Amino acid sequence: MGTRFGSLTQTQTQTLTLMNKNCTTCGSPFPHRPEDLEFYSSIAVQIGNTTEDIPPPSLCPDCRQQKRMAFCNEGLLYHNKSALSGKPLISQLPAENPRPVYTVEEWWGDTFDPLEYGRELDLDRSILDQIHELELVTPHCCVNTDLDNENAEYTHHAGHEKNCYLMFHTSYAEDCYYGYGVKKCESCVDNYYCHESQLCYECIDVKKCYDLKWSQDCQNCSASLLLRDCIGCKSCILCTGLRNKEYCILNEQLSKEEYERRSAQLNTGSYAQLQTLLKTFEGLQEKHTYKCVQNEMCENCRGNQLFRARDCFECYDCSDAEEAAYCTQLQMGTKTCHDIYQFGINIERCYDCAMIGYNIYNCHFCYDLLDSCSNLLYCMNCFASKDSFGCVGLKHKRYCILNRQYTQGEYEELIPKIIERMRKTPVSGSGTGPGPENISDPSPDPSPISEWAFFFPLHMSPSAYNETSAQLWYPLSREEVSAKGLQWYEDSEEQKYMGPPTTLPDDIAAVEDSLCEQILVCEDSDKPYKIIPQELAYYREHRIPIPRLSYRERHKARFRKRNPRELFARPCGKCGEEMETVYHPERPEKVLCEACYRETVY
Repeated sequence: MGTRFGSLTQTQTQTLTLMNKNCTTCGSPFPHRPEDLEFYSSIAVQIGNTTEDIPPPSLCPDCRQQKRMAFCNEGLLYHNKSALSGKPLISQLPAENPRPVYTVEEWWGDTFDPLEYGRELDLDRSILDQIHELELVTPHCCVNTDLDNENAEYTHHAGHEKNCYLMFHTSYAEDCYYGYGVKKCESCVDNYYCHESQLCYECIDVKKCYDLKWSQDCQNCSASLLLRDCIGCKSCILCTGLRNKEYCILNEQLSKEEYERRSAQLNTGSYAQLQTLLKTFEGLQEKHTYKCVQNEMCENCRGNQLFRARDCFECYDCSDAEEAAYCTQLQMGTKTCHDIYQFGINIERCYDCAMIGYNIYNCHFCYDLLDSCSNLLYCMNCFASKDSFGCVGLKHKRYCILNRQYTQGEYEELIPKIIERMRKTPVSGSGTGPGPENISDPSPDPSPISEWAFFFPLHMSPSAYNETSAQLWYPLSREEVSAKGLQWYEDSEEQKYMGPPTTLPDDIAAVEDSLCEQILVCEDSDKPYKIIPQELAYYREHRIPIPRLSYRERHKARFRKRNPRELFARPCGKCGEEMETVYHPERPEKVLCEACYRETVY
């Protein structure tokens, strides 16, 4: 993102490089880059003839992201009932949650009008409190999916799926199970970030792969297993750092006949033998030489796991993005956006939002905008709507405030008054951390955070903290969550008697169909899980043993194998020049800068 000062005043320009702040939540120092302030100036809210400025944030990037993540339950589903029809359903919200939930068909249909829940604006009260009150009574869709899904009841934050089960943060998938961040895939099981691939199992960060198992950081690989950092490889086993190779085992080139003889001796269907292979693979990865960051086809970018990106700063796990900053997990089309968590399919000029995608333009401080929204402020769960403020569940609406319809003139007259009220109102509720007494290293003049120009406070989250992605990236104990005044959820269903324990055969060949009728107990968490029939068929066909961990624990295990979203200064392991890398200096891996890595691998 280039530095362009034409839209800023001379005074602003002179102070840009001096804008270093201490976070009003954690106290950590963080900078306001010139590019950041230019962005905030460029997205100032235009209401009729009035311009409302977007001030720079007083929270550091991590605290801002933690707030957004704390709204996003991306991996837990519950049994619940429709508040409209009483039908049993699978829901992102447990039955104990006070928010009403509808089935997917009910929510997307014409069974209710969101304007029925509209309320009169009160400029003498907190605006965010009024939005929260509205959000508590307006119907929520049981899971965040669309009507294009087919036979995909047990999915969430997923669209355009067919025959999928327990898939999250997923788009355009078919016959896929137990995945996160899966895009444009078929017949893929137990993956974490798997794009444009088929028949992949237990893979992490792979693209354009076919029939790949137990692998990580690979592209264009096929008919292989136990690969790390390989590109264009076929028929390879237990290899690291290979490029365009075939018939290799343990990085040794073999003839086709020798490869087939040795590979035939492997029985990946045996759980015991697979554990031995995985242990060998772990040792190989410890000796592998790694590139400083995993970025491909990028220009002027700072971050990790970026693909086809340009002018991106502090972005992670994004593809097809340009002119973005402080964004994570955006795929398939992001342009000129800051502080966005998740989704990002054709979004532009958006700021401080979570879960927005499919043609979203110029929306700020919003949560869960599915498709075709523009010029929204502080809205949730909206579709095909624009020019509205503080609304929940809108569909095909314009000029609404708190789900009440206004004329264009009335709307343009009220919005500046609302923003002025928000500027003067400190954020209420627990868990926001604005109080100076909670700041470990306060700025010289700390002040409470006003309601205007920041994402919703944590106490407004529809989910308990430990149900959300924030618990993975920013883990807190139950006591810490309680001390912040936030929710912690315990599922009472897990404590029920589940019958006698099930003994799993070592080899998939010995597993009977009746296993799908039994309850298994996770070896790590002691929580129950099941094997569905289509999953068992997949394991049999591809010689994969029954997993001993529940889906949630398998997801966590894959999560732990990825690098943190943080860059460290560290000397290159070959040339000695200082570089930025996701590998902490105290980690034992040998890490090379981009130039040295290419010389070594190619």
